[in-house]
Amino acid sequence: MKKDVFNVELNRFENENVRLSTEIILEMIPVYFFNIPASSSGKYHPAFSLGEGGLVRHVKVAMRILEEMFRDEAFGIYDDYTKDLMRMALILHDGFKSGITNCGHTCSEHPVIMSNFILDNKDKLLISEKDVEFVSSLILTHMGPWNKDKESNVIMPVPKTKEQLLVHLCDYIASRNFLNVYFENNEIKDSADRARTLITNK
Repeated sequence: MKKDVFNVELNRFENENVRLSTEIILEMIPVYFFNIPASSSGKYHPAFSLGEGGLVRHVKVAMRILEEMFRDEAFGIYDDYTKDLMRMALILHDGFKSGITNCGHTCSEHPVIMSNFILDNKDKLLISEKDVEFVSSLILTHMGPWNKDKESNVIMPVPKTKEQLLVHLCDYIASRNFLNVYFENNEIKDSADRARTLITNK
């Protein structure tokens, strides 16, 4: 199952219907999502998100940043259900990163495509239409100020609500090319885990 690559992240969901709805969409998005790098040029994302499966690793780091934000009293101001909807949006935000069919590079309108895809498939999901629209809005605005196409036409709104801003922030931080996140078997390893591994392997 395609969704299995996000088992760690999906297990953090509190609400079963939101989790299952996320899994439904994960099974429907293009297969290429699970294989491509986060940046086709290699210029705009850190090393861990390049190469085979790099986009998945980018999403995992964005998701981990979101969890860290939730632990901070300044950001952990949401009820559990809203947190799950934000988790859903962030896991799915780049589902059509290279377009409906893989065009080989980042598609400027990928948030629009993903947002519309969720709306178009709302009847398959186990959450309300209002919740679907909320998740869709988080995805639609996740690019922040980078909301134009190659002809400089505005094609997406910028984030305005605190939820939209936080989802954008997590995606933005995860894309900074100075980051160095250690992965083992495609899962994030904390420094304590790395230290134990190094000691064990001596």
